[in-house]
Amino acid sequence: MKARTALLFALGLTAGGLALVLYFAALFAWQLSLLFQAGGSWVPLPATLLFTDQSLLEAGKAAAVLPYIPEFPWTAHGWVTVVLERLHVGLLFGLVGGALLARGLLSSSRLTAAVRAERQRHEDRLRRVADYRRTEAGTSIDGRREPFISSRPAE
Repeated sequence: MKARTALLFALGLTAGGLALVLYFAALFAWQLSLLFQAGGSWVPLPATLLFTDQSLLEAGKAAAVLPYIPEFPWTAHGWVTVVLERLHVGLLFGLVGGALLARGLLSSSRLTAAVRAERQRHEDRLRRVADYRRTEAGTSIDGRREPFISSRPAE
């Protein structure tokens, strides 16, 4: 039961990571569509948009996508601002999503094997009980049927 719960968590982690990666892909695809529509220009979406009050911006072409960019109440100063101005707004989400996606896929593949082994042990246990009930009493001296590994017959 623990393995199944952990597997569901790993699948949720994978889905969350995939959603973040798809968010980055959608923002980038929107930028490319504006670039190729009627000879448009590249609309920059720096990561500093995450930490600015978007109601104060004169958005222009970016107005259509601003509602889909979250706002975080934090003020970046110094070198952090320089780095965030050069980074795409969706790249942060894409990197975090890629890490979550990879972790979720690795965990789910490992846990799938554990759930499969647990199910196999349970089925084997039930099969052995049924086999022991069907066994004829004359197969061994004391009526038991035990497996053994040997090249010579059981004594």
